[in-house]
Amino acid sequence: MPSKKRDPKKLAKILKQKGYPEGKTPKGKEAHHKKAVAAGGKTIKQNIIVIPKGKHKRIHKKRRKLGKV
Repeated sequence: MPSKKRDPKKLAKILKQKGYPEGKTPKGKEAHHKKAVAAGGKTIKQNIIVIPKGKHKRIHKKRRKLGKV
């Protein structure tokens, strides 16, 4: 399955809507798609959460282990 493209401008716009005025996550945090883009998730406000980098890494490690990425 080919990888889908992520649009950084769209993500910045969503982060601004979520209260991050510069459109960037604070230090130590990352934006995460609740439903992965590769699995059909979209870059929309409802599908984006801002979480600590360590938690983000654990989520993706678990997804890889389960074969969901």
